[in-house]
Amino acid sequence: MNQVTRLFFSQSLKFIAFWVIVGGFIFLIGHYIYLFLPFILAFIMTATINPLRNFLIRKVRIPQGLAVLTAMVVEIGGLGVIIALLVIRLIREIQDIYIHWPHYNQLLQRFLSHWLTKVEIYYLQLPGSNNETIKNTVNKFINSIPAVLADILSFAAKIPEIIIVIVIALVATFFMSNSSKRYLNEFLHVFPQEWREHLSELGRDFSRAFAGFVKAEFIVFLITLFLSIAGLLMFHTKYAIILGTITGIFGILPVLGVGIILIPWSIIAFISGHSLLGIELILLTTLVTIVRHIIEPKILGDNVGLDPLFVLISMYIGLASTGVIGLILGPFILIAYQALQKAGVFRNL
Repeated sequence: MNQVTRLFFSQSLKFIAFWVIVGGFIFLIGHYIYLFLPFILAFIMTATINPLRNFLIRKVRIPQGLAVLTAMVVEIGGLGVIIALLVIRLIREIQDIYIHWPHYNQLLQRFLSHWLTKVEIYYLQLPGSNNETIKNTVNKFINSIPAVLADILSFAAKIPEIIIVIVIALVATFFMSNSSKRYLNEFLHVFPQEWREHLSELGRDFSRAFAGFVKAEFIVFLITLFLSIAGLLMFHTKYAIILGTITGIFGILPVLGVGIILIPWSIIAFISGHSLLGIELILLTTLVTIVRHIIEPKILGDNVGLDPLFVLISMYIGLASTGVIGLILGPFILIAYQALQKAGVFRNL
């Protein structure tokens, strides 16, 4: 076996080994993430508050523990204030819906009565086999309602568990941020001396890149939320804040995003005779989707330190190989690869 062949087999084995490790890592995350969820959240929050903590320690010169608490209060409290203001506005709009509900209920009944009459006429004209198919479809839908209600009740039952996870995450955030160097040193002492420098550099690069990833995704979410609310306000849509907020939240979901809300809404608008609103909603869906797909790779590239083209490629490969979750896992794996490369792991293979 000549040198070229040996080199080819060596590189091929390294490539296969790398992706086997990556695949195993993704499998473990997917199956056991709930066990580590509070600490994953704590890691994310620690990465976001550390820049402010460092500023307070260096510039304001306050003790580290107080700096951590202040950073947590400012960032988490600031986010809480924004959420509270949105909730207050949402409550006002919900109250308005409640006050005008009799009118909306009457309109809804007219709409349903009109379309049920049309459906009934169409149904009577169909062949028997088609009627049976429609009956089966309707029965399946009706039978699925209890399962949906059970899922809602199941989620409601988990609210205390969610609160516990949040509390543990907040406490863990304080300890991680306040004693991060001590925890890192204890972790590094498990490994041989020659590994420690590489692992330390790897941890710094990965933490920096991961914090940039979270920041980038949050910026994309805010832009999606702003465009959704601004678009609905511009179209003089009633309850623009509540509907725009719901649309923006669903915009977090890859691929479908805002279309989950806006596309069915536009279809209902066309059916009910509000063609202008239907066109406006389609335009808003198109605008938000295009803007998101243009800015997301660029923002990720700027905050994580990756080329936007490679980010886009990793998102596409992730989507094609593992589905929707791959849109997140793709850039995540690219971040891990970049951190390993900077730490010189591949040079030593």
